[in-house]
Amino acid sequence: MAIVAALRRGPATLDALGARLGGPAREDLTWALDDALRRGWVSSPGADCGPDGVCSTSAPAVFGLTEAGRAAVTRPVTS
Repeated sequence: MAIVAALRRGPATLDALGARLGGPAREDLTWALDDALRRGWVSSPGADCGPDGVCSTSAPAVFGLTEAGRAAVTRPVTS
């Protein structure tokens, strides 16, 4: 959920997300981003890009929130 909250501030690269979240370990960040992508909360730039944002010779990937991600942030957390 931290990824989704960080993306409420706007689209970001993986490095920008890490900075917004206080510099978590890169592996933890990519796991959290993969989870948010699987849930449909985050949009990805393309299937050819790796989780580190490297898309062949393209610029780093920029991730953004989907409508489902915006809704997830506004829903109350339940146990």
